[in-house]
Amino acid sequence: MAVMVTGTGFVGSYVVRDLLKAGKKVVLYGYFGGRGEPADIELPDLKFLDYLLGGDLFDKVSVVVGDISEQAAVRATVETNDVDSIVHLASMVGAASEANAPAAVRVNAGGTANVFEAAAQLGVNKVVWASSVTVFGPRSEGPQGLITDDSDYDPSSVYGATKVFSENLATRYYENFGLDTVGLRLSRVYGFGEHVKAGRGGGSTWFLDAIHAAAVESGPARFLFGDHSLDFHYVEDVSDAFVRALEAPNAGGRCFLTHGDYRPIEEGYEFLRALLPGADLSLEKGGGDGLPAGSTMAWARRYDASKAEAELGIRSRYSMEEGLYRTVNQYRRYAGLPEVSRPASR
Repeated sequence: MAVMVTGTGFVGSYVVRDLLKAGKKVVLYGYFGGRGEPADIELPDLKFLDYLLGGDLFDKVSVVVGDISEQAAVRATVETNDVDSIVHLASMVGAASEANAPAAVRVNAGGTANVFEAAAQLGVNKVVWASSVTVFGPRSEGPQGLITDDSDYDPSSVYGATKVFSENLATRYYENFGLDTVGLRLSRVYGFGEHVKAGRGGGSTWFLDAIHAAAVESGPARFLFGDHSLDFHYVEDVSDAFVRALEAPNAGGRCFLTHGDYRPIEEGYEFLRALLPGADLSLEKGGGDGLPAGSTMAWARRYDASKAEAELGIRSRYSMEEGLYRTVNQYRRYAGLPEVSRPASR
């Protein structure tokens, strides 16, 4: 029996790595950063995954190049690869969704419907899929400014709207077919490997750009939104959450907020200054005016992930400092630079 992973990019690569560590057989499905054309020879997602796995990618996983919006192809992949569970991550991200709403609906909502339909019709045991905190907004906040899993929907983007639709689909497939699905509402995920999705219209590359510039000494590192906090959600915690959700009891088609280390961005900046004393770092207040349409500041809100902890066993293991330290050194190794040591006072 195999786990099918769709959308093997940044987060998906770590999920694949962790599934293989757990002894699972893995099947990959998607475009992998390509365009789905026969002439495609550059598949950047697979190149990164191969690096993350230490090489010999095609000896470790099965790969099917296909469109998530083609229901017959999704079903055939599930059926012919003995798939008994699915991790569904394939989607168009924020600014790209805003720029092409019909495509976003086809890929994000339609692709999720295709996964649920194939799973329901073929008896797949569980689907764990990526929702988003962008299903919420300012009107979702409670009296203390906290958003919970029971808060009202308030999406302010096409991307968020497609995730609301997908969450409702999950409920319908559970109630109509008994399909066991778990949606994880992700916030701003960071870590080594985020560069593989940076050019695909996410709209929030400022944080990656700053960390990467500082880590590899490539020029000025501008940290924006210095007057805000961020849920520093390290990618290895996120991948662990997906693996844990696969093994968790039936959650009744529900979706759960996940969490990282909610801290002021200024504290992250100060830690990086101590970690990289020779880097050209700057901290700026604000910065949202220059973000493209479809980009939101949902990452700056506070979320209560206690239900995911209690019901799915998901825990945040990496502090902001540890996640930033690991990210910096992984990018330095990738660039052929020597690692840096933790600041003495940390």
